[in-house]
Amino acid sequence: MQSYSLKCYKCKQVQEDNSISRIYCEKGCNELLVCEDISKNCIDPLDSLKNDKESFTLGEGNTPIIPLKKIGIKLGLNNLFAKLEFMSPTGSFKDRGSSLVINIAKKEKVSEFVEDSSGNAGASLSAYAGASNIKAHIFVPDTAGQGKLDQISIFGAKLHKISGPRENSTVAAKEFSKKNNIPYLSHNLSPYFSEGMKSFAYEIYSDLGDVDHIIFPTGNGSLLLGTWRGFFDISKSKKCYLPKLHAAQSKAIEPIVAEHNQTKWTFDATIPTVASGISVSNPPRLYEIVEAVKNSNGTSTSSSDQDALKWHELLAKEEGIFSEKTCAFSFSSLEKLVNENIIKKDETVLIPITGSGLKESN
Repeated sequence: MQSYSLKCYKCKQVQEDNSISRIYCEKGCNELLVCEDISKNCIDPLDSLKNDKESFTLGEGNTPIIPLKKIGIKLGLNNLFAKLEFMSPTGSFKDRGSSLVINIAKKEKVSEFVEDSSGNAGASLSAYAGASNIKAHIFVPDTAGQGKLDQISIFGAKLHKISGPRENSTVAAKEFSKKNNIPYLSHNLSPYFSEGMKSFAYEIYSDLGDVDHIIFPTGNGSLLLGTWRGFFDISKSKKCYLPKLHAAQSKAIEPIVAEHNQTKWTFDATIPTVASGISVSNPPRLYEIVEAVKNSNGTSTSSSDQDALKWHELLAKEEGIFSEKTCAFSFSSLEKLVNENIIKKDETVLIPITGSGLKESN
């Protein structure tokens, strides 16, 4: 396993404590932390785990990349690809982050932890915790897909269903953690979780080489952030083209779009959206996400549920891919970016299919 230090995103100071439960800067500014690979090897963090005899894996990573020929023709694109993250062990990209977090927790002899999630991360961390004999308390909205709730339970985690908007689960998890003195290993906040996502970039570069655009359905932004840092690491040792990263959101919940484009948006809990996986009204790493998108010369766009559902159906009928509805918002954004000539016909475009539609079936 690679060795990491933690540093503050804002003041850049290296922290004295790099334990798995460390989240905020201890130097006074109280900002979130990011990982720094002490070895400076710039290697895939998942490969590092697989080559460490004391670490374990459930087979995460190395998901297939396939061409989307029919949708490509429909949009006038010659090089459109999907990376099938739903073929991960628990059916979502979250397994990349969970693998690193739980391996470090196991190394630090953590016996119990608390996490809150819209569903996928909770299911993922539950699986890895179960494989490590670690007890997990997972807080989720009571509106989460039954498939996700069933996963959390079958892996042996304690499921806590919370009513109201997604943020209520976070509040409840933090209170439970503090009251019971159990570590809070939030995937939203953990610097190690997004570090595990860097493997996504290494795999894309290995399979496709340079890509021009990657479009992410974005809530808390761990995959986008990990991808940017991964490509940045690769560029240090190889002539790697840094792709433009685009954040796709729902018009019902678009804090990243609003911050990036300096537009007004107010959260209204009464407005529903099918984008359950990215329904995050106040992402804790908002400014990091916007900075990464801007530094990549990317965009932030939002779409209506109606537009996204159109693409959800097309993706299934035209390409044989049954995705979570959340993933479809990336295709709505793709259509807009093509129409605005931001994405051109001969450029290479990749979209992660972040979760399986089976998870949303009741």
